[in-house]
Amino acid sequence: MLSPGRSFDYIIAGGGLTGLTVAAKLTEDPNINVLVVEKGFYESNDGPVIEDPNSYGQIFGTSADQTYLTVPLIHNHKAQLDSWEKVFGNEGWNWDSVLEYMNKAENARPPDAAQIAAGHFFDPTCHGFNVTVHTGPRDNGQPWSHLMRALMNTTSALGVPTEIDFNCGHPRGVSMFPNHLLEDQVRADAAREWLVPNYRRSNLKVLTDQVVGKIPFDPNTRDIKANGVNFGTHKSVNFNAYAEREVLLATGSASSPLILEYSGIGLKSVLDKANATHLLELPVGLNMQDQTTTTVHAHSSTADSGQGQAAYFANFTETFGDDAPRAIELFNTKLDDWAESTVAHGGFHNITALKIQYKTYRTWLLDEDVAFSELFFDTSGQIKFDRPYLWQYANDPSFYFNEPDILGHAAATKLARKLQNTGAMAEYFAGEITPGANQLSYDAGLEQWADYVKEHFRVNWHALSSHVVTVIYGMALKIADAILADYAMA
Repeated sequence: MLSPGRSFDYIIAGGGLTGLTVAAKLTEDPNINVLVVEKGFYESNDGPVIEDPNSYGQIFGTSADQTYLTVPLIHNHKAQLDSWEKVFGNEGWNWDSVLEYMNKAENARPPDAAQIAAGHFFDPTCHGFNVTVHTGPRDNGQPWSHLMRALMNTTSALGVPTEIDFNCGHPRGVSMFPNHLLEDQVRADAAREWLVPNYRRSNLKVLTDQVVGKIPFDPNTRDIKANGVNFGTHKSVNFNAYAEREVLLATGSASSPLILEYSGIGLKSVLDKANATHLLELPVGLNMQDQTTTTVHAHSSTADSGQGQAAYFANFTETFGDDAPRAIELFNTKLDDWAESTVAHGGFHNITALKIQYKTYRTWLLDEDVAFSELFFDTSGQIKFDRPYLWQYANDPSFYFNEPDILGHAAATKLARKLQNTGAMAEYFAGEITPGANQLSYDAGLEQWADYVKEHFRVNWHALSSHVVTVIYGMALKIADAILADYAMA
């Protein structure tokens, strides 16, 4: 139990990946007291579904489904992390500095001979060992599907790199990949890795089933300084806890902005409409980006069955194929228009800043070979490109607001259909299920695919992208080190 009004050195709102990682590192010092406030519970009544990554898909729609998916272990491209420092001026935040912390988080388990034969590839220089977060191949014990190799052979014949370690700073091409899981195939989530080993620490308190709704500020200072959190389960039943040093928001890309806005930090134009007292003008809640998903699904022949998952990170020209010149022309001529229209529709607040962001994206895609789309290939007696989606380019929350959103998604889905019945994959193809020729002819062009995608997409709820999980672990450890250094100086 926690008595109302109690004080801690640090309070962390959110007991997810970032919050629990930082809490565990801070409380290694027995003199530092930390409170974590989390709205959920440790797992739920759907525990077995959560524990087993091989039950992927069964969790959707259950009480445990918070629509934030964090299973695969895939790092970002080096250029993306380097842009934090080069483009946005965050000194000391780049690929090399964050990679050091990513490896400090990981306890990698290399693939065995059978897993390598199936299509796994592992570069030990890109991983950490003997640390905290367990990673390794997802393996349900069933025979491996030949479709993994067929996909690699098909794409290799097209000039696509295969059998690479996506964690080495250039996730491009086709390969199988590790997941965050223990050797017994139980999900290695933040709670198991950071909370369970440490929850008995006397200087760590974790409140579950409690929602942080507002940040109170110190009334005795001229500056706006957070001094605690207001939490509870109902607007009329809530409590305060106080922080002597800092309050850290780690409730995710959707909830953290809401807490700030309800506390008075955000755009006055937004807060006035919500009858929230405005204290500080900041562009809170803008620039949130997400991904969209469609599925291409086919029967496989009786010649193959078995487990396996692979990803194809396709670059710009691979995604668009024959339509690449048209797409490049759009990127070279319409960035300014997209930025201006996005700001005009409320997706961002600063046209100049958004143009810089968009031009950075263009450089990634056209000059630095950063992947534009992901095709996630899953099989168990079927051919299923489950998530061919665009790494969302639009800034406006309205999906498909700009041409590259819809055309990129259309091109990625078109590519997925082509691959399932091309080259070595054709040997196992036994008829398409989705979309099917009755929905979309096999010679459909990009515009027809765009119309189809608009009617059949779903939201991925990956506001940060599922594949930055290890990056976030690295960020959390780097942040914890900065907090500890500040604590030592004080």
